[in-house]
Formats: sequence, structure tokens, C-alpha cells
Amino acid sequence: MSEALVFGGVNLDQVVYVSRPPKEGETLEGESVETFLGGKGANQAVALSRLGATVSFVGNVGEDAFGKELISSLSSEGIDLSMLGSVNEKTGTALINVFDNSENQIIYIPGANKFTSHIQVTSESLETAKIVVSQMEVNAEEVEQLFFNSKDKNCLNILNLAPFKKPSKKLVAHTDVLVFNELEFSLFASLDTSSPVEVDILKEKLENQNLSNKLALIVTLGERGLVYYENNKMDYIEAEKVNAVDTVGSGDCFVGALSYSLLNGKSLKDSCEFANKSAALSVTRKGAATSMPKIEEVRSSFNL
Repeated sequence: MSEALVFGGVNLDQVVYVSRPPKEGETLEGESVETFLGGKGANQAVALSRLGATVSFVGNVGEDAFGKELISSLSSEGIDLSMLGSVNEKTGTALINVFDNSENQIIYIPGANKFTSHIQVTSESLETAKIVVSQMEVNAEEVEQLFFNSKDKNCLNILNLAPFKKPSKKLVAHTDVLVFNELEFSLFASLDTSSPVEVDILKEKLENQNLSNKLALIVTLGERGLVYYENNKMDYIEAEKVNAVDTVGSGDCFVGALSYSLLNGKSLKDSCEFANKSAALSVTRKGAATSMPKIEEVRSSFNL
């Protein structure tokens, strides 16, 4: 079995490249449309696998042509799919607009992902896994039960609170590393979401959460970099300077690369720096799962 287990969503991404967001009631001519393997869970599994980890993915696809296509794509990445289910429901879909400034808008239809369950995860897989990664594209109660089970097996649990759902105290208690983007953290901490969170006040906001000292938190800030908080200490890492083409999946690349680095015994600081570089490389390419870099590409691009 695998050293990394990823539990989460798998979608068919339908991506429209267009100059800017349309105004209400406006029709815009797009530049092109493409389809990709996507879903936060699938993206993170691909990121881990391309970097060199052995990975099992747990999720569900529909019994349709899209489901077969996604199974083929995941299989080609060398990911163990023995715990991937197929249900009588449409495969999850994401409708994505990518604009000339590389930013995006996403509408997500969960479909088969709604049926993903912790019961699909075998006891054998938790015996061999060192790290368990999840997001919130599946039911929160299923993530909660999985993390309870995996923590009992001394796995490192990494939770990406995307799309944002307020986590239960039980789920947070069984999480080792909590990863947010800026908007997700603002929602988590009940902050004003209409303006950016200033880095110099993030420490106070993080401290105000009264969370366990054993829990590490990371807030990614896009082109402003990221902050990480561990043992009551916050540090800041600047963003890498790249020519961004498509930011879809960059957060998933960050989580996958972070997980890979922690899996290999690196510190949280070193892991954040490695993930920051990996995600920066991913935004220079189109697509989500397709943009995930291989370990050799990260090393050569940043002289590691």
C-alpha cells in the first residue's frame, strides 16, 4: 500500500479562457475551452505522485463516460485506485473561467463526490500510510471520521479547508496541519472578506483562534506569499516571481508539495518553502492536475 493517502473530490474541469469576467447580463466571446482532470483531491494526489510519493486516492466517480476518462487519467499518474468507487450518479464537474490576469472563477457540482465515505478506506491502507490529506469537496462528517481513524494509526493529518466549510471541533482536534487561502481563513476567523488581510495583523488573528499548540496553520496569500504559524510563532515567506498563466490548481499543488515534503521529514518552514516554489511553477502552465510539476522540474527551476 501507499505512504500517502488522499481523500477527496475528483472532477472533470471544463475551463473557458476569456479576457475578463462578464458583467451581469453580458455575453462575452471566449478565447478557447478545454477539459482537464480536476478536483482538489485528485489534483493533490497527482501533485504528490509526480513529486515521487506512493499515493492512494479515495473518492468516487460516476458511472458515465467522464468517470471512465478520469479513472484513466489518474491511473496514468501511477496512483493506486483500489479504493476509488463508482456510483450511479453523474461525475463531479467544475465549470471554470480563467481570465487574462490568470485569476479564475469556479462553480463546482459535486455529483458522485457526495457519496465518498470513510468506509471506503481500508484498515490496511491506514496501517501503511504515514500521511492523510483531505479537503472539503466531500462531506465534512466523512473527513472527520477518517481523521479520527487515521490519527489512531499515528498518521499525520493535513486538512485543506476548501471549499470552505466551518470545521467541527472534533475535526480540528484530529488535524495536524490546517491549510487555508486568504478568503478561507477570513471566513474561518469571521473577518471582513471585502479587503485583503494585512500580514502584520495575521499573527493576532491566528492567536485569537485559541487552537491547540500542536496544530500548525498555513495561510496562502497568492502573489503576496504565505504565512505559517507553529508553536505560537508566525513567519512569512514571499511569493516566487513567475509569469502566471493559470492559477487553477495552484493551491492544490501547494498542499500536495507540502505533504510530500513533510512526508520526507522536512520541517514546516522547509516544507512551506518547497510548496511555495512548486505552486509557483504550476501557475506557469494551463490546467489543474496537468500543471503539477515533477520533482526534477522543481529542483532545476529553483536550483534545489
